[in-house]
Amino acid sequence: MKYQIEQWPAFRVAGISHRIKTDRAFELVPQIWEKAWKDGTMKKFMSFFPDYRPSGFLGIAAGAESGSSDEMDYIQAVTNHVETPGCNHVAAPEGMAEFSYPAATWVVINADGEIPKAINDIYQEFYSEWLPCSGYKLSDLPIFECYMQENRQEVWIALEEA
Repeated sequence: MKYQIEQWPAFRVAGISHRIKTDRAFELVPQIWEKAWKDGTMKKFMSFFPDYRPSGFLGIAAGAESGSSDEMDYIQAVTNHVETPGCNHVAAPEGMAEFSYPAATWVVINADGEIPKAINDIYQEFYSEWLPCSGYKLSDLPIFECYMQENRQEVWIALEEA
């Protein structure tokens, strides 16, 4: 598993939130992306796309961090501001909301390969092998999947020292 631990400043994303049943996420999330390509949402993202990290189109799983919630918010977004000098805020397009996240420590995992297998394999290895031996525990922040071009992906998971 290729990864790096990064201290990342506070940042904001612009996007659309979907309330879904946690136990149906693997079924519903692909349908959400398919609909976004058909209904013009992805075109809207591309029309204002700032190239800030976390990069690419973001799939954010919020509210299910503890694994005990029946529902979660799945947010499709792009990063529109990072709290660093010289980073310009890009306003969210009409119909999209902004979501803010605090500065945190993140494990940024390379998940290159064919979707969804590459992402699913990363989660399996992360939770079963890496996390138990890492000296870290999960932070109570959403998990970010970053979809870039040509089967390049990253998974961002916030951590705290155990």
